[in-house]
Amino acid sequence: MSKKLLGLTLVLIAAMVLPSIAIYPVQAQNAPSGKIVVWGWKAAMTDTMVASGVVDDFKAEYPDVEVEIVEYAPGDVYVNFPLALTAGETDPDVVLIESSHLSEIVALGGLLDLTEKVSPYIEQVNAYRWPDATLDGKIYAMPWDSGPVVMYYRRDVFEKAGLPTEPDQVGELVATWDGYLDVCRTIKEKTGLYCFAHNKANNYGRLYEMVLWEQGLGYYDADTGEITIDSEENIRTLEMLGQFWKEDLASDNLEWTDPWYAEFASLDQPVATLIEASWMEIFLKSWIAPGTEGLWGVTRMPAGPYGGARAANDGGSTLVINGKTDNPDAAWAFIEFTLARRESQLKLFAISGFIPALETTYDDPLFQEPDPFFAGQATRKVYAEVVAEIPTATVYGPHYGEMNGAVSFAIQQYAAGMSAEEALTEAADEIRYGLE
Repeated sequence: MSKKLLGLTLVLIAAMVLPSIAIYPVQAQNAPSGKIVVWGWKAAMTDTMVASGVVDDFKAEYPDVEVEIVEYAPGDVYVNFPLALTAGETDPDVVLIESSHLSEIVALGGLLDLTEKVSPYIEQVNAYRWPDATLDGKIYAMPWDSGPVVMYYRRDVFEKAGLPTEPDQVGELVATWDGYLDVCRTIKEKTGLYCFAHNKANNYGRLYEMVLWEQGLGYYDADTGEITIDSEENIRTLEMLGQFWKEDLASDNLEWTDPWYAEFASLDQPVATLIEASWMEIFLKSWIAPGTEGLWGVTRMPAGPYGGARAANDGGSTLVINGKTDNPDAAWAFIEFTLARRESQLKLFAISGFIPALETTYDDPLFQEPDPFFAGQATRKVYAEVVAEIPTATVYGPHYGEMNGAVSFAIQQYAAGMSAEEALTEAADEIRYGLE
């Protein structure tokens, strides 16, 4: 063999055995540089991305990229970012957007088209997360976390009522909303306690939306855009929830108020259950009800009146890129590193409890760990099972703000005595008129 041929052979062998030799110098040459400004709220950015070490990991791999994190409350993001987009400003580069507001931001225009960049990850991310990121066949966001809905319950209340307390047994009892209704009747009869909180005067429809979601329903038809707020299915769903009011099985406390928190923290007068997303776990454990460790369990939510997957979504978040950014390569590198890498998502998950939308993380031992707060139950395993079954629904959308406002008022009218059909018909007509 000639020296020239031998040399070529050794180069080929090295490329196959040690691919890093051939690849990393190319990456270094094309690595992004410069500064990016990232907007988001404290709980997600400083308390999660920074505290987990993921931002430092990114800086270690991309030392020429400077990352400035600017903290805004979610409400401030939804005021200031649309203004920046419409004004054509180059800052911010990357923005954290809740799933409930994503379609509205996408429809506004001005985001960077990420279709080609996210294409390798489409099959790895919860399928139901992509529709709200998509407009006219193009994708404008990368999902971070999802909000799989479950039923949290107080084991001590169920025991006091003479009911089973283990998750599988409780899950069988509440497999349907009729079964859940019977359980709540028993709890009220045996203990005098309310089953859950469901405010009347200021109800903003969160529970109602979760029940719609598990049935694959929502506020409009995804194919035609037709408003479905007053559909037979939506009306029946609201009437079903109203039964808990009629039988005085739900307290009138409003979510995210002191009386609502007190229901969860109480040892002698607690509320029995809570239907909410997995992100609620960290709030219960850290500041709402830390003194109740060992008293909680988690099971599936009841199936809707038209069946369904016993799996719904509430919340979740994404990262988007300003279409006018001066540094799109660095902006995408940041998103890809933080959200599309298994290792990064697991670090974020470990510190926050936010369930990754990236399904390649679900086989990690983190999902099998028993949790003392839930009497040793591996709750994260439940969340991963639920999130994989969440159907696509049309709750969020480009007009979610208006639709949620109209439906919330309809629910309040229904609670005050109007029929569900009349209240939802008025809401639907209001939306139809506004969209003409």
